[in-house]
Amino acid sequence: MTAGTKPRGRDSVRAALIASAAQLFAERGPKAVSVRDVAKAAGVNHGLVHRHFGSKDGLLKAVMSELTDQIAEAVGEPQPGETLDEFMRSALAVTGDVGLHWRILARALLDGEDPAELQGEFPVVARMLEAARRSGGQSAIAPETLITVAISLGLGFLVFAPYAQQATGQDEAQWEQTKSELRGLVGGLIRT
Repeated sequence: MTAGTKPRGRDSVRAALIASAAQLFAERGPKAVSVRDVAKAAGVNHGLVHRHFGSKDGLLKAVMSELTDQIAEAVGEPQPGETLDEFMRSALAVTGDVGLHWRILARALLDGEDPAELQGEFPVVARMLEAARRSGGQSAIAPETLITVAISLGLGFLVFAPYAQQATGQDEAQWEQTKSELRGLVGGLIRT
């Protein structure tokens, strides 16, 4: 769709609403965004949010589902016998704005949303747990604990990266080095 072109048709309208909502939810948090804000950003009538999603909560769930699917697709299909180390290598190689999902999640959780209400399934985390269990003997840490730590580190980094870079006074070259070292740190934790 070109700039200034209004979406037409069910699929086009749904996609525009989801994309606009994702950006707004990530910037301001779901509670601070109205149905009218989303519709205006998408270039459609606000009644279409209700027609396609039932409510703002329905739209939020659709956004989270879409972004979760994008992340799972970007990570790729699991390989037979995939270890946690192998999974993490493929996950860390993902490019694009996977942080969008995590920023919305963080804002929603801070607003008091229930994670189970935001996402019905957690396919990437389930895959991580499965790989950790398969790698069982490689770590003295329980798979659930290991994945909790990996998620916490990853989410913290994705959400607070700008703060961490500014607070520590790192230029872009230093920041790239920090990111590389953090990937190694997570990899070392997984192999513990």
